[in-house]
Amino acid sequence: MGKRDFVVLFGGEAGYGVMSAGMMIAKAAVRNSMQAVVVNEYPSLIKGGLNNCLVRISDSPLTSFEETPDILGAVSQQAYELNVAKVRPGGVVFHDVGVKTDKVLPPAGVTLVPVQLVQTGSADMAKVMANSAVMGAFCALTDFSAEAVKAAITGEFANPVVQTKNLEIFEHTWQTVKAAQGAAGVKFPFALQPSPSPRMLLTGTDAVAMGALQAGCRFAAGYPMTPATGVLVYLADHAVEYGVVFKQAEDEIAAVNMLIGAGFAGVRALGATSGGGFSLMTEAVGFAAIAEVPLVILMAQRGGPSTGLPTRTMQADLNQVLYASQGEFARVIVAPGDVEECFTETFRAFNLAEKYQVPCFILTDKYLADSSVTQPFFDTKEMKIERGKLVDEAWLASHAPYLRYRLTEDGVSERAIPGQVGGRHVATSYTHGEDGFYSSGHKEYAANEQEITAAGIDKSFAKLPHILAEVPGIKLHGPAQADLTLIAWGSTKGAALEAMELAKEKGISVNLLQILYAAPFPAASVMEVLTKAKRTLLIEGNHTAQMGVLLRANTGFAADAQYLKYDSKPFTPSGIVRKIQEVMSK
Repeated sequence: MGKRDFVVLFGGEAGYGVMSAGMMIAKAAVRNSMQAVVVNEYPSLIKGGLNNCLVRISDSPLTSFEETPDILGAVSQQAYELNVAKVRPGGVVFHDVGVKTDKVLPPAGVTLVPVQLVQTGSADMAKVMANSAVMGAFCALTDFSAEAVKAAITGEFANPVVQTKNLEIFEHTWQTVKAAQGAAGVKFPFALQPSPSPRMLLTGTDAVAMGALQAGCRFAAGYPMTPATGVLVYLADHAVEYGVVFKQAEDEIAAVNMLIGAGFAGVRALGATSGGGFSLMTEAVGFAAIAEVPLVILMAQRGGPSTGLPTRTMQADLNQVLYASQGEFARVIVAPGDVEECFTETFRAFNLAEKYQVPCFILTDKYLADSSVTQPFFDTKEMKIERGKLVDEAWLASHAPYLRYRLTEDGVSERAIPGQVGGRHVATSYTHGEDGFYSSGHKEYAANEQEITAAGIDKSFAKLPHILAEVPGIKLHGPAQADLTLIAWGSTKGAALEAMELAKEKGISVNLLQILYAAPFPAASVMEVLTKAKRTLLIEGNHTAQMGVLLRANTGFAADAQYLKYDSKPFTPSGIVRKIQEVMSK
């Protein structure tokens, strides 16, 4: 590894609390000056199945994960059998005493430690309290601060009876394992010190919801669909605090039309869905576009097609969002690469949707949506809500009759909202003239249908140069000149950034071109970087190189090599480095 780190993986049947155990270890680390990344993996089941929680801890910033734990805590047989081979030489596997280890042996140099993890008592109690035993064994075998974990447990459980019972199980397991095992563990390499300033442990889901609230979102609607549901839950949980109206619709068709209704009424609104739900929304997306109603939707990708892999990650829905709905119209697609960008670009999406009266899509994936990382508090001082050409009654009185779709140089017309005197207008799904009336059905327009049709489409696309001038279409990370330029988008950013540093240690200079906005495509900015590149490697989480195809369509540029991953797992820095070495050896 290019930096000192420590990786722990907890695994067990759903209901045994392995994810909460991992999160509490991460919280204890973050509250004591460490950096952490938490990656949860779970099946698409109502009940049961294997849950894994991987926690990577370092004293240096982390942007990704590596699935090679120093210590594995296995509560169930399946957790042991499927994860034991991942443990690094010299590592430790502690497992429940009921787990049989004779069929699947650990790698050479890995120590096995049996521990009473599943507690006695009622079945539910045995499950719920196992996570405290897991944390106790972890602290005993690593010398990770037991006091820091106790503080995390205390903060986790409000009920004093539950809190006390969990602390008792933690303490008992910690003392028992420490006394029995002695030096059998693997030492945690960092000294914990209380953090001088507060920090957050956030998922991409949290950050999108927080960005929406910062942007003034006051309405949300959706139908639960992994991995986007967390955004809706966050907004619903904070609805009273921030004055948000939340509606769980009967389906995604109803949800998107509610969002359009809110936008028409002048209310900032957010929808959240994944590929299957977005498929149902696409006709209404076209309605928002032609009626020029602001619309913001989070589209969190998962494995497909159809139901596919609801709880695994993929970057295979870029084309779906690029070409959603019939006809041609301007749209904005931003693909944040980390938690901070989830916050800032969600905020920006709300401004863009209103300023340019277009659909805006925030494209994430299961990995970015569900993984937690250490994040300083967001700096919001420069964040200003911009509502674009939203007019008042004085303006309407001086510009009668009001033309909602007046042709303008920048393609953006003045926008009135219901209830304003002088602002009455038609918002239709049909092709229309400046006043909103249907171009074919209105007798005054029948003779000019061709001109009106073309003018409306030109109006939509006139917005794109202005949007391009405003958004940070790309980001270049690393040196201006390098032996190899990586091209990536979305959550692949984190692994690519760490891979750059690992490659540097091997004597290979690498930089990263991050394509942040897929639409409008920042062709000029992209080519400014790529014309200087010596060799290029495209990295995407899909089979068909969707961003690579978009790049070639807009610029004619094709990458020298591709690393495409579509096995439902995220990229890792070590995997990217191996590909870098392969490309540079040719």
